Amino acid sequence: MTRTPTPNRPVTPLRALALAALVALGACTTPQAEPEGAPRKETLHALTQGMELLTLNAGQPRKIDKRVAVTGLPAGDALVGLDYRVAKGVLYAVSRKGMVFTLNADTGLLTAVSAKPLEPSLEGDAFGVDFNPVADRIRVVSNTGQNLRFHPDTGALAMRDPALNFAPGDSQAAFPPEVVAAGYTYNKTNDKLTTNYAIDRRAGTLVTQGTVEGVQPAVSPNTGQLRTVGPLGTGPLLDATLDIADVSGAAFAAVRTATAPRTRLYLVNLSSGVAQLMGTVGDGAPLIGMAIAP
Repeated sequence: MTRTPTPNRPVTPLRALALAALVALGACTTPQAEPEGAPRKETLHALTQGMELLTLNAGQPRKIDKRVAVTGLPAGDALVGLDYRVAKGVLYAVSRKGMVFTLNADTGLLTAVSAKPLEPSLEGDAFGVDFNPVADRIRVVSNTGQNLRFHPDTGALAMRDPALNFAPGDSQAAFPPEVVAAGYTYNKTNDKLTTNYAIDRRAGTLVTQGTVEGVQPAVSPNTGQLRTVGPLGTGPLLDATLDIADVSGAAFAAVRTATAPRTRLYLVNLSSGVAQLMGTVGDGAPLIGMAIAP
């Protein structure tokens, strides 16, 4: 079919205004390129909801250095978080059914440590998983207040601790906790001290579970008592992961919000809670967990 050329129409002021509006709309909807930051000493492993393990530098999260499929998870189960057992240099993962696994960061292969699933399974829809370096136990917390410890050698439940709760007088004491991420510090001068930090998604705040190391009287994370440190500055969260480097002590959180639904990495100030944007993690896919390589 022959198409008759359309004569050129003069550009009227009204038409020019409409064209400018279309250009502006396109600029707003097109993702803006992020400047690449300087590399840092921390290497991160991020587990996506699509069951891929990403390896990246904390200073350049857009650049994925390695990507492997995670395999070996029994049918009907799902991973909820991961962390390094720094004392052994081994990466661990925990599943919704309460199974503990080791995870080979090079191949993505899961190997079961637990002999059988936990009865009942974990409670909640978002979880924090992290090693307590002093007790050498895996802390698992959830948005419903669940507060558990697992033994890394057997994968068995070590203790069901009291449910998470904000300390009396805390600025968030009127609200039920919605903890979705956890991370312990590593004290270089005293390996008997650690602080359990966590992220509450309701308002996007950094909290401690128990007291900060050195504070007296000391309150154990095992009590489940939470204390607000401060807002991340992101607003309410859809999800979050958190980990703290054993060498540098730097804390990183990867979060999504309703207004920024692509996963972005932040450097978190543990004294104030304020989060500094490092960049989008890869293509921004939702994450299950994140661990800093020792």
